[in-house]
Amino acid sequence: MIKQLSVVLLASLSFGAFAQEQKVVIIDKGSSYNSPKKRKEPLVTNNMNIIKYSPLQLLVGEINLGYERVLNDMSSVDFEIGPTLSNIRLSVDGNHYYDPGFGPATERTSGVGFFFGTGYRIYPLRGGLAPNWFYISPVFKFRQMNYGFHDYAKLLPDVKGSEKDFNFSFNFGSQFWLEEKFSLDVFAGIGLAYESYKDYVMTNVYDGNTGQYVFGWQEDNYSGVRFLFTGGVKIGLAQSNGKYATKI
Repeated sequence: MIKQLSVVLLASLSFGAFAQEQKVVIIDKGSSYNSPKKRKEPLVTNNMNIIKYSPLQLLVGEINLGYERVLNDMSSVDFEIGPTLSNIRLSVDGNHYYDPGFGPATERTSGVGFFFGTGYRIYPLRGGLAPNWFYISPVFKFRQMNYGFHDYAKLLPDVKGSEKDFNFSFNFGSQFWLEEKFSLDVFAGIGLAYESYKDYVMTNVYDGNTGQYVFGWQEDNYSGVRFLFTGGVKIGLAQSNGKYATKI
């Protein structure tokens, strides 16, 4: 009996010792739903001078170069200037048009003009973060498109026409900094445009005395005011020493 009790006691002590040596390790791999995601903060710069190019303005015949100068934390001035190319199409053949009436065919030729514009930008967010993020900008712009008229039969000398635009608009946009020196400026706006045109139309009049048609150019001037819708993208390159670039 005593031997049986000794065996049971020894077995109990051995099991307790074995149980004390067991360790439970729980590995928490976390959950994709509960783990915090790192947010990429936008880049904010204190660049003062930015040179810009607007590639989409090529669609309206402008080689658009710009410059923005920061005045203070809330404002800057913006300039744009460049040449204009009139009567641009997808092919050279698309540049021509012909008079539908009787007489020699005429061609409208391309020409080089110019434009310039200026605007005042206000950056209202967070007490002023020029030249970063959202801005409001009144803009004035003048543009002159020059072109010519050519008589294929060479009965008449070439003449020159023009289109002059005086534009005023309110633009709303935002300037994002992809790198310390590289920005993307997206904008849209609405305004008014005064346009004046100087065109020419070939005329032909029958002369009863000679029995022949007399050809000539008739000047056609017209002007008017229309609504103006603006929009585009400007690519900016700034001169920065890097120490002004911060992330918030």
